[in-house]
Amino acid sequence: MQITANTIRDFLDKQQKHITHYVVAQSYYRPYHQLPQAIEHMARNLQKDLRHARNCFNRELYGNGARRKPLQYQPLFIATLEGTKNTSNPQLTLHYNIYLGNLPKILTTGDIKELWTYCWHTKANQSNNIYITEPLANTQSHLLHYGTKETQIGNLGCWDFENTQIPYNALNID
Repeated sequence: MQITANTIRDFLDKQQKHITHYVVAQSYYRPYHQLPQAIEHMARNLQKDLRHARNCFNRELYGNGARRKPLQYQPLFIATLEGTKNTSNPQLTLHYNIYLGNLPKILTTGDIKELWTYCWHTKANQSNNIYITEPLANTQSHLLHYGTKETQIGNLGCWDFENTQIPYNALNID
């Protein structure tokens, strides 16, 4: 099967009903006037930092259950990396657009931001410039397409498959 921008968007559209929060997590990596090899190195390091932050976030939310029963006790976590193609603006950083779901209902958006900031900034040593929101019904589709906008310029690698986790048991419980 050939992966295309539409394949990625179709998959995200199918997960849309499970997404409860949208996060933009900035990094310290700046691709401004960097060579492609250097940007690739930054992206690999950032992917490792995200894996560390994601594992920390899983533990903070569900304790050891996230490791023992991942299909039940992990959050829905879909991440897309943005900024690897725009090297002309010195202000831009590599950053992740993250779609979250299957979170404990007791947590507020502020609680989730505090947990994610702890895992991303404190534990993974990345920027504390983090934006989080609950998608409204009329913005959900826009946020999904925004996170994959780099696919339109040919960057099909923007979706971080390795850091995607989908707790199928928990999501298909209804």
